[in-house]
Amino acid sequence: MPSFVWFFLAAFLVFASVGAGPAQGSGVSLPDLGEASGGVLTPAEERELGRSLLREVRRTAPLVTDPEIVFYVDSLGRQLLTNAANADGPFYFLTIDNSQVNAFAMPGGIIGVHAGLMLEVRDEAELAAVLAHEIAHVTQRHLARMFARGRDINFTTGLAILAGILASAVDPTLGSAVITGGVAGGIQQQINFTRANEAEADRAGMQILQGTGFDPHAMADFFERLQELSRGVGTQVPEYLRTHPVTLDRITDARNRASQMAASDTRDRGPEFSWMQARMKALKDPRRALERFRATSEPSAAQRYGAAVAFLERGDPGAAREQLERIETSEAPSLTLELAFIAVLRAESEHNDALERLQDLDTVYPGHPVIREQLARVHRDLDQSDRAIRLLSDMIRQESAPNPELLRLQADIADAAGYIAISREAMAEYFFHRAQYEEAVRQFEAAMDASDASERDRQRIEHKRNSARETAREAREGRR
Repeated sequence: MPSFVWFFLAAFLVFASVGAGPAQGSGVSLPDLGEASGGVLTPAEERELGRSLLREVRRTAPLVTDPEIVFYVDSLGRQLLTNAANADGPFYFLTIDNSQVNAFAMPGGIIGVHAGLMLEVRDEAELAAVLAHEIAHVTQRHLARMFARGRDINFTTGLAILAGILASAVDPTLGSAVITGGVAGGIQQQINFTRANEAEADRAGMQILQGTGFDPHAMADFFERLQELSRGVGTQVPEYLRTHPVTLDRITDARNRASQMAASDTRDRGPEFSWMQARMKALKDPRRALERFRATSEPSAAQRYGAAVAFLERGDPGAAREQLERIETSEAPSLTLELAFIAVLRAESEHNDALERLQDLDTVYPGHPVIREQLARVHRDLDQSDRAIRLLSDMIRQESAPNPELLRLQADIADAAGYIAISREAMAEYFFHRAQYEEAVRQFEAAMDASDASERDRQRIEHKRNSARETAREAREGRR
């Protein structure tokens, strides 16, 4: 890994290693410091930094790992990207598992949205507006350009601001302190640059919304929603307002721009958003979700689905099935409803029926990551470990930055089946992609020593071990 990455990461690692409180992502808007051509970070360097930061975020921040929610946020983000100018690098869409109303962007295309924000937006268009705004921070290179023109900001200050982004993923107070300390002596200049960046991200984000078919008024609507949430709560305002200041002029400007756009009035492209919102509520607090459901006289299809998820979380598949069977198929996203029935079958230990239905889905949605992961889990339930491992291996190979959860699942299945070399190698990859490089080296060495490792296996694993060892060394030096 190029040494410049660890130089930039050094400040991150100091602050990310402290605190064990709930993670709070940061949407710190960074100053516009000149054209990209004058910046310290080239696009290639920014991508390399982004891959390293992704591993750090996966290690530090609590992430939502539910496959259906992860897929929904990622697919919405990628649809927006198809209408974003200059979105030519990799992007990673993460959902942070906490109740803060916040979202953030980081160098290298990392976009984070908090569970709390997903639960507070009123429709899919508002969620898309937030993602589009954060995408624009990346495509406009606001974060990369903060290293440009040393006469405008010194390098130490740039590192301090960058450190604050990741520090806020651990503790928002800590992150704010880091950022404030980094801009001491020039805070007003930073605020002015922040406003310019926010305005530019608003404009570019609304163009992305329009191109994707969403109502561009959703941007101003979300700003007004933030102001509603902040009324009467004193200092406990939504974190997004702290990092993305909203003024009446900003709302008016967004509203005027939307009025000038020839665009649709689409707020939801279908029921999927409301179902994923209901799913998140049920997974976060199934007891409370069921209390709300029982207090509803005429529940919607999404509310019945949320109740079914909550019943499954509380170990009552019969009650879950009852709610799912009362949903009209015309009101449901067909794949989500079918996956819910399959979850009921698995909870009832009807694994063969679950496998048959998943295989049918796989022919309709070939390669769908949620279906493939569920197939692997059912094969494991049926003691078909070889099939499960092959499925997961195919999924992992197709990812540019493998999902650690898939690697951990592969390791667990292989270990239970007695495939020690495969298990240890998967665990090594799991630790590597969570920036736990020393442990990755140890696991690679255990894989090389496994009695079932062939000579070819050992050669492949040794190459990975050496690469992980070098990364670990650079990480140690970067932290000094």
